Amino acid sequence: MTIHFTSLSIAQPPYLGGGIWILEGLNHITVLFGKNGSGKSILLRNLLSQAPNNRHLALPERPGSLQFEPRFVTEESSGANRAGNRQQNTLTDYRQRTFARLQVLIQKRGFYLKPGSTDDTIEDLHRLMKDLLPDFTLRVTSETPYFQLQRSDGTLVTDVNQVSSGEIGMISVAVDLATICGIWHLENTPERLLLVDEPDTHLHPDLQEYLAAFLLKLAEKYSVQMIVATHSTTLLAALGHHGKEKTSAIYLNRSTLPQQAIKFTKHLQEVSSCLGGHALMGPLFGSPLLLVEGDDDYRVWSQVPRHHVIKLAVLPCDGDEIFKYQTTLEQIFDSLRTTTTPPAGYALLDGDKKLPTGQSKPQDHVPFLRLECRESENLYLADEILADLAIDWPSACAQIRAQANKYGNKEADLLGCDGWDRRTVDIKHLINELAAILDQKNVHWTKRVGTAIGKARPSGQLAEFLGPSLLKALLD
Repeated sequence: MTIHFTSLSIAQPPYLGGGIWILEGLNHITVLFGKNGSGKSILLRNLLSQAPNNRHLALPERPGSLQFEPRFVTEESSGANRAGNRQQNTLTDYRQRTFARLQVLIQKRGFYLKPGSTDDTIEDLHRLMKDLLPDFTLRVTSETPYFQLQRSDGTLVTDVNQVSSGEIGMISVAVDLATICGIWHLENTPERLLLVDEPDTHLHPDLQEYLAAFLLKLAEKYSVQMIVATHSTTLLAALGHHGKEKTSAIYLNRSTLPQQAIKFTKHLQEVSSCLGGHALMGPLFGSPLLLVEGDDDYRVWSQVPRHHVIKLAVLPCDGDEIFKYQTTLEQIFDSLRTTTTPPAGYALLDGDKKLPTGQSKPQDHVPFLRLECRESENLYLADEILADLAIDWPSACAQIRAQANKYGNKEADLLGCDGWDRRTVDIKHLINELAAILDQKNVHWTKRVGTAIGKARPSGQLAEFLGPSLLKALLD
């Protein structure tokens, strides 16, 4: 990541009081918060106008079709033209312009790269999109329409009505930002600044978490700095979780011209996480909060409530930090709740950790629970998950052994699968390889597990791996 600007000055329009806005203490990613009418959008548009060749604005409303329209290729090749078309909150043909830029990216790559170059700008785009939306694959092609969008079941997506508003919103803003980053990379553009206006529009909280991780990956890979305007405490919390000290927030106030960015300290991270994604409101109104230890656990458990069998709000806690989050929430809920029954939430530990006991660790509102298997990754090997993949464990072992030689220094570990105790074996370092071998549809392993837990009360080996205490807490 790179900080190109520590401060920026922008004219403030007369209807907001006039004068000069000064943004100070800008970070790798700075989140711009403010009420409706505080000037976030006009501020971003004014920043864009100052230097259109090395700044780019993603708009809050992203209408249009998934059709390739060649007439936009020339316009999208020019920073000045792109900026001129983004002086309103809505651009009618936003998607056509965004996908036309894929051809611009191909052209730039052909112009700037020497024969035999190993640059993988296009493959990077493929990987970034797959990480963002595991259910979809975007492939850039060399022929009209220059892209192919496909669901994991093989269905081609050619119309916006084939996807949800949240999915098409994610796809549109991701392609918009990733293509600009790829073009800047090829052109070796200096002082790259992405201006992102309300990217969370139409997005469920779990998709906002995926988007935050995507934005951090873009910033890191392409050395871009970002200013993100939002109303969403969920997005703020997710950006802080992934970016930590590289994330700051500005609380925009039209009466104060110098606007100082506040670094995302541990304290701010804890508070915004509690406010984000209805995590505080849920425990107060009957949906418990579930603290989990990391990003993969979050991806598993954030799938669960989407099936309307188990109600909960999920908060990732970055490993052993789960103990500090639990303590903080105990203090908060002790001042808010008049009863300890039912619990406001739970802190879920991996099976290789000990449950805290004793008076030094109060668990009145947020008790600790523990998986009965080593880690969430082990759930993927339960009979019920394998059944969803249309295989059993002996068949799975045969597939793993047959393909182990594809995975270099992990081959020996994979070849030992016959001797694994699926409940206790450490497969964290092998989970992506196992998923690639076993899942022909290429569904992310966390979604497979989360869906299996959420669609109906778990039974059989999956229930054993989760454990009776956890199932009783969430389902009884």
